[in-house]
Amino acid sequence: MALIQNSKFKIQNCLIIFLLAFAVSGCARNTLPYHTKAAPLPGGAVCRVAVLPFMNEGDFPLADSIYYKVFLAQFNELSDFHLAQEGDVLKIFQQLRILPGAALPPEQLELVASRLNAQLLITANVVEMRENPGEHGSINPVLAVNMQIRDGISGDVIWNTYHRRQGTDSRKAMHFGTIHTVTGLSEQVSGEIINLWFKEGLTRCDVSSRF
Repeated sequence: MALIQNSKFKIQNCLIIFLLAFAVSGCARNTLPYHTKAAPLPGGAVCRVAVLPFMNEGDFPLADSIYYKVFLAQFNELSDFHLAQEGDVLKIFQQLRILPGAALPPEQLELVASRLNAQLLITANVVEMRENPGEHGSINPVLAVNMQIRDGISGDVIWNTYHRRQGTDSRKAMHFGTIHTVTGLSEQVSGEIINLWFKEGLTRCDVSSRF
């Protein structure tokens, strides 16, 4: 059984890497987030969600923490889901001796979801975060993330979303002012991903379930 679960985990990781490479190659260049659905969302009302600590795949210090806190705030503001508190998530990680930011196999994801009573898990990899020199001595930040919505029962990936933006994109494509901070760019990227998820069928909570 453990061998089958590990095989599933490896296959899912390979699929995510393939989709990420496909997006980076140009198919998602300067467009909305590149989004794929591996399975349908759970049936019925989904209200209990846990956002797990993100992974940092680049060399920007604390990139995972910066994007995690911004995404958590955005998701809490834009959705009606009952989110597991960050402190509760970290407490479970400590109890299970899991290092925040580590890649978790399905059996650990299942256990974390069970402890948090979460129907859905949200995980993410911060692929790239940079502060490039901009015009007139300014900063042009760059951010690329790969995010997953996972089934809380199995830990399997349901949706995978890749998104990449830089600070000047808002001026070129949306006629807004240039974004000069990684925090500001994180707010834009996370907001665009969350709104895409709602557009694609992630239904806002409409019942009174609580953690």
